[in-house]
Amino acid sequence: MIRSSFLRVAVSVFGWLLIGKTHAQTIDESLVLMVAMAKQELNTPDPTRFDPVALNARLVWSEDKGQLAIVMKVNLLADWHIYASVSKKSPFIPTQIKLMLPGQGLTPLGEWEKPYEESYDEDANVYVGEELLFVRYYKVDKNVNFVDNARCGLYYQACDPFKCLPPRTKVVVLN
Repeated sequence: MIRSSFLRVAVSVFGWLLIGKTHAQTIDESLVLMVAMAKQELNTPDPTRFDPVALNARLVWSEDKGQLAIVMKVNLLADWHIYASVSKKSPFIPTQIKLMLPGQGLTPLGEWEKPYEESYDEDANVYVGEELLFVRYYKVDKNVNFVDNARCGLYYQACDPFKCLPPRTKVVVLN
């Protein structure tokens, strides 16, 4: 039993290394571990029926300050969803990540890591769940000066089975 569990973990890690070889080569491994911890530790306010989407975000720096990650956690109220992607003929508004960072000195290392999208209908996919995680990694130039103006958030439309709220933008200060 223990041997088969070990084998499954080893195969999973080996598969991750093969699939994410480029990803693992460009992103500091210690930063990936710190992001995993930040995902667990990052708290969000509780969503309410008046505000069914709650979010919080954090900057996570590599030890040498040469890379950083933005980790955003989103909590949705039970039975609510936001749209991950929609077709051109859909009336719904897709979720967009809003990011305000210093103008120069950051180079993205890949695209945003996003939560799983569930099929809603033939024209839309949605994000559902109490805990949605978005992550993006960046290479940082030595002359970047982060002040208290970095922000991250979402532009989204939240719906439950009976109604949709108007689109809204919600951002938080990154620290």
